[in-house]
Amino acid sequence: VLPLGGGRAAVMWHADDRRGPPVTRALARLDQLAVFEEDLVAGTTVWSAQAYPVFGLHPEDAAVPLRSLGARLHPEDRERLEGLLGSLTDRHEGGQVLVRVLRPGGGMRRVRVAAEPVLTGSMLTGITGVFQDVSAQHHTEVALTATYDQLSAARTEAELRDQLVLGLQHAIVPEAPALETPPGLRVAARYRPAAAEYRVGGDWYDVQSLPDGKVLVTVGDIAGHGIGSATAMIALRGALHGLAFTGNSPGRLMEWLNEVTLRTPGQPTATAVCALFDPADRSLAWSGAGHPPVLLLRGGRARFMEDASNVLLGALPGAGYGETYTGLRSGDTLLLYTDGFVERRHVGLDESLEALRRAVERLPPGPAEELADRLMAAVLGDTDDDTSLVVVQVT
Repeated sequence: VLPLGGGRAAVMWHADDRRGPPVTRALARLDQLAVFEEDLVAGTTVWSAQAYPVFGLHPEDAAVPLRSLGARLHPEDRERLEGLLGSLTDRHEGGQVLVRVLRPGGGMRRVRVAAEPVLTGSMLTGITGVFQDVSAQHHTEVALTATYDQLSAARTEAELRDQLVLGLQHAIVPEAPALETPPGLRVAARYRPAAAEYRVGGDWYDVQSLPDGKVLVTVGDIAGHGIGSATAMIALRGALHGLAFTGNSPGRLMEWLNEVTLRTPGQPTATAVCALFDPADRSLAWSGAGHPPVLLLRGGRARFMEDASNVLLGALPGAGYGETYTGLRSGDTLLLYTDGFVERRHVGLDESLEALRRAVERLPPGPAEELADRLMAAVLGDTDDDTSLVVVQVT
């Protein structure tokens, strides 16, 4: 039994006569777990399909034995892995360690490695275990821990409010979440807080599979900073998340969201884009509200997709919101982002968008997670605003 935290555990077993189902098949269905099984007698290593993206590898790559994983870890974490291997081989005892995986092409994931020995009599004949990507939980825990520590030292009521909202914001919009894998898509999201200390922003993103089989993808930005912007962000993100379950079109959802914005305390305004992807025919319907355009990368060429000219959310009661439809292809990549991703001081928006388009075309092909990391590393904006990015790949 391997405790995984959060009230969950993985149960593994081994049958010496090998008539029972292997642990790989037994555990592969567990959410967010990648399974590995090593036969030390035959010298073989088997990974479940979920393990390869954790390490930035492709399914056709060879599975890496536990003893060889050290080369893929942060140098400071290799000793932890050696300790786990010593426990397995010398004492025939299982265990678990938390390590940082350095993925090819850049990017780092925090991964829990849990392993148990397989014994035939008193001889170690195999190792079974799981890899669990806990990057999203780590970012949330770090944000909330930092918030608590800062709150303990805060001297004014304003500082206390700022830190509470900042912690809540980071819990709702983590910097590198582990998103679900919607049908027909690969999705990665990134969030970078505003540079100024204690500055709370109003960016949000959301990716959600809906009951009708479609996939909701949204990005938005509340005007301004501070507690008012953050609380409005939480309200609008939650409202749109719930409204999407009605099965209505993006334009209708934005009309309703506009009415919600008008009734939100503080009278905020916001930009947003709301998209619905239908995996049945790979069609995309979307509606924007004063938001930077969606970028489509197809066959190595990038272009911005034009949409209806709609007003900001919260600007006009009873406003109508048009929507646009397009067909997508396997291999297409979409970028949805907030203005903090592209805006630069003393540079016009059109010039900034063109710089983004050229930068995207120069990127080497790769999975959504790697593209998101590379784009955030080369982020074009320099206004110290918070930044949200969602990368969507059509499979």
